[in-house]
Amino acid sequence: MLKNLSYYLIFTLFFFVFQQKGITQSIAIQSGGTSWSVTVPASNITTAGLDYSINMTSATNQSLMNISTLLTYEVRAKKQDTLWDSRLELYVRKTGDGTPVLLATISPSGVGSYNLLGSSDVTLFSGLLGRTGVPLQYEIRGISVVVPVRTYSTTIVYTFVGLL
Repeated sequence: MLKNLSYYLIFTLFFFVFQQKGITQSIAIQSGGTSWSVTVPASNITTAGLDYSINMTSATNQSLMNISTLLTYEVRAKKQDTLWDSRLELYVRKTGDGTPVLLATISPSGVGSYNLLGSSDVTLFSGLLGRTGVPLQYEIRGISVVVPVRTYSTTIVYTFVGLL
């Protein structure tokens, strides 16, 4: 029997572009009440229309996931856009294993690869038994001077699929 439990994490990207010379761009992300702010120095803006030379990466423990189950499970993620430019790519990865309950297992162990989030689920990791404090990190790619100046917003939907 398959059991689906969906948890929603509101993930909002604030992208402000200042048109004056020498002023930086600013990005702030909120996930589950924890904010993430990154400033892009004006020196990164070299040629109109080119992507910046850096990716915007959150703290390695920007979000912490707790899993309470006695089952084998998979954790999947996708995004549901509120206002999002298709040139912006949002990635998520697991950066640690958290604390296991009893003899819990997790795969892959340690730091996982970045997963590009889209409208379909991607599997982040799987395991057996519960864990607390599994750290997640986010990365935004594709930020460019050709992306219109707006506040962009998307919701990350995490789905726990458990097998009885």
